[in-house]
Amino acid sequence: MEYLPGGNLKRLLMNKRIVLSPKLRLRLSSEIANGVSFLHNFSRVNRLIHNDLKPDNILLTADLHCQIADFGAAKLIEYTTSSLTQAEPPVNQMTLVYAAPERLSGKSRPSKEHDTYSFGVIVHSILSRENPNLAFVSLKMYLDEIKQGERPGTKAIDDLKRTHAAEPNDLAIIEHLESVMCRCWDHNPKRRPKMLDIRNDLVELLNQQSNEEITHCVGAALANMQLYLPMERQHRCIPLERFNTSTETFTGGIVDVAVLGTDS
Repeated sequence: MEYLPGGNLKRLLMNKRIVLSPKLRLRLSSEIANGVSFLHNFSRVNRLIHNDLKPDNILLTADLHCQIADFGAAKLIEYTTSSLTQAEPPVNQMTLVYAAPERLSGKSRPSKEHDTYSFGVIVHSILSRENPNLAFVSLKMYLDEIKQGERPGTKAIDDLKRTHAAEPNDLAIIEHLESVMCRCWDHNPKRRPKMLDIRNDLVELLNQQSNEEITHCVGAALANMQLYLPMERQHRCIPLERFNTSTETFTGGIVDVAVLGTDS
């Protein structure tokens, strides 16, 4: 499989000169949900928690499909339990702006609900094309507000909806993704949906879209990327296949490209 050199989702989203249609944003979201759902359900006995989901860790193929990467903070837990019983990992193993409020408050160990929350913030970034903490004066203020129940600003999403107000299908996609975002970042972890349900929901909506239109949207985005997105070195991370389920550790160190396939 061919990957964009240095291409990750964050670099794509933060360069607003690259046009991303609502249909392409839907495909990006559904493929990430597909990957996270696989992690949470890959075994009848165990589940794998990524524990550091963020746009930086979503690699892009040459045709703009998403691949989840960098499993250096991943944790294996029993399928019958929600959270780990082992000690809390170092704080530097999670990215604070994508971390769930209960993690920030030190009230919860890593769980699948934390991945779900992080996915919600990723969807916010896909819709707004902004860093989650953009509207806050400082990172500390952002984290304090998140712990109190506030969430990243939605002005850019409101602007996006106004831009597509005359296009009913595109507007419906944006509103649907916004609803998924809000459900996933619910302050109460128990009210957050299962990623398998989110995956099925988004794939169903994606299947209702025209493949020809999506292919056109991908082509337009790639053309913009050639103009506006300079190439960087490959993303260095830890591949999923080096995770040993017996010892719950990784072996072999980092590599230039490490991915989890999301085809299903």
